[in-house]
Amino acid sequence: MHVHVRLRDGGSALLRPLAGGEVSVVEAVFEGLSSQSRRRRFLVPMPRLPGGHRRTLADVDGDRHVAWVALVHGIPVGLCRFVRTSADSAELAFEVVDEHQGRGIGSALVDAVTTVARDRGITWLEATVEPGNAASEALLARAGVRLVAADGLLEGRGTPRAVRWSSPVNPRAVLALAAQPASSSSTAAATSSSWRSEPCLATS
Repeated sequence: MHVHVRLRDGGSALLRPLAGGEVSVVEAVFEGLSSQSRRRRFLVPMPRLPGGHRRTLADVDGDRHVAWVALVHGIPVGLCRFVRTSADSAELAFEVVDEHQGRGIGSALVDAVTTVARDRGITWLEATVEPGNAASEALLARAGVRLVAADGLLEGRGTPRAVRWSSPVNPRAVLALAAQPASSSSTAAATSSSWRSEPCLATS
């Protein structure tokens, strides 16, 4: 199952939760990032993704660590996640491969993940970005996170809220999918490769 979203340019993407251990998706999105996008995402130069990082980024459980992936024509093109830092706070992070930036995929992913965060009792979201990353700054502001300069970076926190954009994600569809039992990495991979034949949870 997926949540279908319409993109700014008239195209579409499918969103679903990342399955635990789904390292191949993490790797695919990382490979689609330019060196600048990798630095902006990880805040340090990252020519390759170390094995420990791959395993950590795929170590999702649906509550402490929640991640969603966006797929275009069955190919992973973006990820968004939150990781709890306390019972009611979590750190938010996201990335979209360079080829698909500017289409609204980041907005859709953040919209979906903040919807799940609110449902899971998260009342504060935290984020850190590089100065000059205007697109991420604007998206975080729409998600409720206000950033301020701190030690050469921009850091902030705020109450998560629905992301306002041209094609908002249907929250009921997101929560219905998030409530389903977590898929195994092998099941999720099979679903991704045959998404055209899978039922979708449509947006409003």
